[in-house]
Amino acid sequence: MNISGHIPPGSHDLIDLEGTEDYSDLMEKIAKGIVQRQLTVPAIIFLESVRPLSFLGNQMLIFANPVISLVVQSGDYYKFIRMIENRDNIEKLTIMIEEENARDVQSRRELKETRRKEKRSRKTFWSRLKHRSRDINTKEGG
Repeated sequence: MNISGHIPPGSHDLIDLEGTEDYSDLMEKIAKGIVQRQLTVPAIIFLESVRPLSFLGNQMLIFANPVISLVVQSGDYYKFIRMIENRDNIEKLTIMIEEENARDVQSRRELKETRRKEKRSRKTFWSRLKHRSRDINTKEGG
């Protein structure tokens, strides 16, 4: 918004006039990325340690925007900046990361269990050989 109160075209994603923006989709995207890269513990420790400085971090990210915008999409970047301005959002992000990690651990556990069951049901080379030798012995004996 400039001095006249006019919002320039294309800047609607930079300004949240009502302050009621929903960050759940961005938080979910961040949480999935962190869990997928298996950085849950470092991310939670980092978020917990910088929570008191969230507003300062917000201002630092705004200052660093020209450099960071070369690498990151500006829409999500500005949304992230607005999100970390509020300490409650950092707590919500931490909770989302923990929940996503719990889902990931559960799915990995289920996958491991199904693989274990498949492995048990498979016949090994030695069991097939033993079974085959029994069949040959019964044919010769009978």
